[in-house]
Amino acid sequence: MKTIRIPAFAALRRGRQNCIAAALLAAVAFTFTIARAALPAEASAKVGDPLPSWNDGTAKQAIINFVTKVTTPGSPDFVPVPERIAVFDNDGTLWSEQPAPVQFYFVADRVKALAPQHPEWKHKEPFASLLKGDVKKALEGGDHGLMELFMATHTGMTTDEFAQMVKDWIATAKHPETGKRFLDMTYQPMLEVLAYFRANGFKNFIVSGGGIEFMRAWAEQAYGIPPEQVVGSSMKTKFDLRDGKAVLVRQPQLNFNDDKADKPVGINEYIGRRPIAAFGNSVGDQQMLEYTQSGPGTRFELLVLHDDGAREFAYGPARGLPDVKYGSFTPALEEHAKKDGWTVVSMKDDWKTVFPAPESEITAVDILLEPDATMIAHCQADNARLLGAYPQGFALDATHTPHITMLQCFVRTADLDSLYAAEEKVLAAANVTAMKLDAFKRYYLPAGGGLGVAGICAKPTPEILKLQADIIAAASPYNLRGGPIGAFTAGHDNPALDTAIIGYVSTFEQIGAGDHFNPHVSTGNAPTAYLDQMVAEPFEPFTFSPVGAAVYQLGPFGTAAKQLKEWNLKP
Repeated sequence: MKTIRIPAFAALRRGRQNCIAAALLAAVAFTFTIARAALPAEASAKVGDPLPSWNDGTAKQAIINFVTKVTTPGSPDFVPVPERIAVFDNDGTLWSEQPAPVQFYFVADRVKALAPQHPEWKHKEPFASLLKGDVKKALEGGDHGLMELFMATHTGMTTDEFAQMVKDWIATAKHPETGKRFLDMTYQPMLEVLAYFRANGFKNFIVSGGGIEFMRAWAEQAYGIPPEQVVGSSMKTKFDLRDGKAVLVRQPQLNFNDDKADKPVGINEYIGRRPIAAFGNSVGDQQMLEYTQSGPGTRFELLVLHDDGAREFAYGPARGLPDVKYGSFTPALEEHAKKDGWTVVSMKDDWKTVFPAPESEITAVDILLEPDATMIAHCQADNARLLGAYPQGFALDATHTPHITMLQCFVRTADLDSLYAAEEKVLAAANVTAMKLDAFKRYYLPAGGGLGVAGICAKPTPEILKLQADIIAAASPYNLRGGPIGAFTAGHDNPALDTAIIGYVSTFEQIGAGDHFNPHVSTGNAPTAYLDQMVAEPFEPFTFSPVGAAVYQLGPFGTAAKQLKEWNLKP
């Protein structure tokens, strides 16, 4: 996973040979496509904010400062990409954990499903309390009671069977108090941190006391974290042959409890590198943060304090907040954080919003290709020049990563998985990474106000034209060719811009594909007088290839604002 925002202005889909037509389109209906390039610096910065759900303050700035330090070449704090490891607790750090951890509700539903086979559970704790719906009493059994529940509900089946049980459950399971799906109770500000780190070369790991196979079943869907980057508590498994098929069977015996002092142990065993950043929310995460901080060089540690009872749950007992059995943030932990310089996030004061916005029935998507290091290096060089001429322009950074748009369209949210499957077949058959694209010139599109948006054009080879046609054809059964502004991550303050962006995406096949398709990568913006000189300079052609593909949800001003799916196309 690489980014959360990419400049994807619609009118940039054509080359300089189509500038007159593009300008006419912009003047009539698509003026929004270049509006961002002409925004004042302050407004442009807000659009490019990597952490838009965070209030400006010390916590947000601490995150950005850390990432800037460790990713800036030449900085004394620079950390090579392979060493950029970040670890995140799950319950209470990435999603809600009160009044009980999510996995406990899975246990409760499993108990109810298995109860007919165990009549003795009606009179045996903690089973009896769960069958009566009394979660609080069931938790009174402590770790021993929990382990008994886990043994009864999480073992005896194969690992594949268990994963399917979890996937089926998590797809519809809802929180008993909020009525939201558990998957909709992830923390939007933390999703942005995950994406921001990922975009800056970090490998994000979940390190949680929760069940490793429970989390692996949905972590990629919820957080973009693949199963192999999940560390958690585990049951022993045993190899077996069932109907001639090799399987692993979950045994009623604890293998590893990934909590408190054992979290660093799990990090060492499963990851093999000491993290340079760690995120948690309770006393169960303290040793993980200590272990992270004890390494050499620049480090970052953060704790989330749940002090917002209005939007989520308030608990501590730090700062006089209510105490809880699981996920406690004690006064001693806060004092320790203060002494060691850890960042403490106030959910109430530091987060603009807690949970993601409700999902729209329709999603506006951008299907794109990610170029290789050769193209990225040329883009970064041009971007540096453009920023020198126009410092208010956008930088190719974590929020503006180079790409080639292949298709924009509206899709029913319920059809996204089908769209991914259809496009995956196209990408698998196309041998995309073997494509050789020839970058042959610079261009820019006039943006008004004396500014222009620049890019590097590639020749539209028969292979990439066929790939675009196949991508469009695969999406056709799901392409609604129209949709509401709610299909984007956010709209604009100007209704005319909303109308314009809807119009462009609705007609992309006509105005951005086939004969109108000009593969290009945007590089920045600057005054047209400077761009005229830059375009007139001799251009040394070079060859590059795509290395990845992704689907993003479109956001304001045509940005690819939220990664939905990515394919690593490396052979």
